[in-house]
Amino acid sequence: MIEFENVHIAYGKNRVIRGISFRVEKGEIFGIIGPNGAGKTTLLRALVGMIVPDRGRVLLRGKEVHKTRAEERKIAYLFEVARSGSFLRLTPEEDLEFYAALYNVDVGRERIREVLKLVKLYNERKKKLYTFSRGMWQKLYLARVILPDFPVIVLDEPWLGLDVAAQKETVNMLHRFRDMGKTIILSAHEMPLIERSCTRIMLLKEGKKVIEGSPKTLFNSVGWRYRVSIKGNQKEKVVYVNDLREIIQYLQNSEIYKMDIEQISLEDVYLHLVGERND
Repeated sequence: MIEFENVHIAYGKNRVIRGISFRVEKGEIFGIIGPNGAGKTTLLRALVGMIVPDRGRVLLRGKEVHKTRAEERKIAYLFEVARSGSFLRLTPEEDLEFYAALYNVDVGRERIREVLKLVKLYNERKKKLYTFSRGMWQKLYLARVILPDFPVIVLDEPWLGLDVAAQKETVNMLHRFRDMGKTIILSAHEMPLIERSCTRIMLLKEGKKVIEGSPKTLFNSVGWRYRVSIKGNQKEKVVYVNDLREIIQYLQNSEIYKMDIEQISLEDVYLHLVGERND
């Protein structure tokens, strides 16, 4: 459905994307992770047609994105810098009526209320936006994205600034969108939420693809399964092992006060692959 073919993008002399290729199938939740400046948002902007690659192609349903009209793309998107533009004395219903006009889609009050129910804002549909909390605003942003019922959703930092409860609810909403047949591409820094949400993940570093695959594929790529924190008469140490019997070598000639064993997380894999793991 979505394909990047050897895409290169530069801002002046700054090469931001360096020959990236990948494909996203219909119904996937595809996550893009990487350090700040790795090129995550640039890829998303190329997908929605905001940026034209210097080399390579960005394809949507077999057609180059920048050669198709916006109304033909049928991509709904939310970027971090775009989380504004509301009239604070509107209600959520009125706000979505306004955004339906911006999307140039014909939706009735019933569709608006259906969307508000989906994002758990129906009970707040008559409240003024200036009374909204950060979590309620995020739900409204997601409501704007799914309002036109486009098949592709692009999200830049969907969990930005949310508390734990709102983060969990957003993960659940993404799963509901996927169950509705949507294809979702997102970028984020919250590794546990990426791990819980995405069917596949791509890691970028300095504009290049480091690895791509399911969370299980990423875990298998590093060669170990457990993270072990050891506190003893020597300084605290964190080690990574594939077999718990490998811990024995770290216990010899040491007095152990405490030892914690956990299965590795996406954050451990991320830090290892970008070269920021301390052990």
